[in-house]
Formats: sequence, structure tokens, C-alpha cells
Amino acid sequence: MRRREVLLGSLALGALGVPARARAAAISVVDQAGRTVTLDRPARRLVLSDGIDLIALGLIHDRPVELLAGWNATWLDADTLATLEAADPRLAAVPKLGASSPDALPIEKLIALSPDLVVLSPYFASHAAGVAALERAGIAVAVLQPSPSLRDGAQGLALLGRLIGRDAQADAYLSFFRARSGAIRDRLAKAGGPRPPVLLEAHAGAGPCCMSPGRGQSIGDLVDAAGGRNIGEDVIAGMAGQLSLEHVLAAEPQIYVGTGGAYLAARGGLVLGPRRTVDEARASLARALARPGLSEIPAIRHGRAYGLWHDLARSALNLVALEALARWIRPDLFGDLSPQAMLDRINAEFSAFPVTGALWVEARP
Repeated sequence: MRRREVLLGSLALGALGVPARARAAAISVVDQAGRTVTLDRPARRLVLSDGIDLIALGLIHDRPVELLAGWNATWLDADTLATLEAADPRLAAVPKLGASSPDALPIEKLIALSPDLVVLSPYFASHAAGVAALERAGIAVAVLQPSPSLRDGAQGLALLGRLIGRDAQADAYLSFFRARSGAIRDRLAKAGGPRPPVLLEAHAGAGPCCMSPGRGQSIGDLVDAAGGRNIGEDVIAGMAGQLSLEHVLAAEPQIYVGTGGAYLAARGGLVLGPRRTVDEARASLARALARPGLSEIPAIRHGRAYGLWHDLARSALNLVALEALARWIRPDLFGDLSPQAMLDRINAEFSAFPVTGALWVEARP
């Protein structure tokens, strides 16, 4: 029996002995922007400002589409959207917001959807006037990043679980997440030693080398947690920036990791993710590595070059990305880890949206 079925059964039995007044008590949390969010009851009509958060919702609810009043699928590529809709075809009928920036968030449309709760990613929360308008309309707004973060202790998913009445399910996944990520952290701490420099190229192959995340960004955090050092963090202050090839060569990265997805296919970039094959992903990685100057990078000369589906790192499946990175960065410590086994377990035990395909790839078999 799946873990979530056991939890739902125990919750149902427990609720029989709880007075209706207690079950209907108000819920109050402090969101990740420090704002107090109060609901009269668990939210039953949600709007998600970032479509990738649907994967997180699916880790703590068996039928997440039933909660959706609307969502923003703008940043999901066609393969990912098709995978989610295949898991629950009702998703295709859920209204889409079509917002690619905070100013483009359709506040009037959001209000017309009559949600109990709007979950805003920190990026969209910068639309202060929009947040104020939603709250004047009596709609609760929570600024959350539900994908578990190594930096904040997975607070976002726990808060989402609280707001939708799925505390136990959130606790179950987060216990699993913390145990597995903690095991990597503890093994690294015990072994000690230097952290090899890693060139992490976001959206690889679509332009000149190399777009890199900066300090404190989620994908870069994964590199740090896996035992490496993101060479972009010392020179890029914000979310991402361009590294010159000269800087990259001077840093002598020992591992190269490019991120990409189906959205890069038309631009000749790194293509991998749901519904893609390993052969297709490996061929696109080879093209990305063949750009001028990259053959001089130590990681590429020595065959330590890899590709990662960008949304694997930024979604609630980031534990799989962490294990893949740990194997690549410190094979001496983590050769026993299996990202595929991790993905299979999450798909089987937790996820309402099983994801398969070439989500990571090595430059050579």
C-alpha cells in the first residue's frame, strides 16, 4: 500500500472523533515573505502562479487537479505539460493565467476565478499592487516556494500542506527528503576535503558559453549540497548571469553540468526531459559541448560532462537532481547512489504526476 493511502486512512479514522467545530478551526501561517495568511478552513480552490508547483502539490495530494481553480503554465514546455495532462486529463480544462512576468499577472481574471488561496512564487510576489487587490477582494495570498529547498528546510511545502489540510502528507514527504539529503550532507562532512569546481551552465547550448546561476539560487544550492563549488557564485550576484569563456577557463572546472529541456529544441540547445530518449539527450549534449572553446575546459577534456533537465532541479523532484549531481561531483563518495531508483520511488510512493524520460544524461555511456 502506498504511504499516502495509509496516511489518508489514518486521518479519516482520526477525524471521526474530532468535533466539527475543532475541524473547522481557522488556519494561520506566516508565509515565506513574512506575511500572516489566515484561512477559515483548508483551501479547496487554489491558483498556482508557477506551473511547476503542481508537481509539489501532487506529492501531498492524490487528486491535485481537483483543487485547481487556475494555474500559470507559461514556463512549462510542451513535453512537461503533456506529461501532467496525461496523468490527469482534467488539467487541460483548468484556466491558464498566461503570465510570464509579475506585471503580466491578470489580477481581474484571478479575482473572477474565486479561489480560496493564491499561491504566489517569490518572483510574482513583487507585484505588490496585485497582491493588495486580491486581498481587498477577500482572496488569501501566500508567498511560497513549495519545491523543497535545501536552504530553507523545505518550509514552503510544509506551509502549503498546512494551508490545504495535508499536514501529514507534507510531513511524510519532507521526512523522506530530509533523511536522503541529510545522508549526503553527513557523508560529505565526514569525508571532508576540497570541493571541486563545477561549471553549471543554465539553458545550455542555445548561445555562447556560459549562462550560470549566481549565489543562493536553487540550482547552485544543489551543486553545493552535492559537494561541489559553483564557479558562478563568486562573480554573479543575482539569479543568473553570463560567464566569459576566459573566466571559465581560468576557473578550471572539473565537472560540467548543462541544464536544458524541450524548450531549447528549436534553438539547437540541450534537449532532455519527459518524453525524450537518452540517445536524443546525449546527441544534444554533444552538440552543446562542441561549441567553440569548450573543448579546452578540463571537465570536458576528461569526459566529466553531464546534462540535467532544468525543471528537475527547480521542481519538487530536486532530490533526484541532488543524487545525480552527487554521483557526478564526488563519485568516490556517492557511486552507490541511483537517481533512477530515487525517481522510481518518488513516482511510486508519493507523486500524483509520475515523470519519466531522459531527465539526466552523461556525455558518454
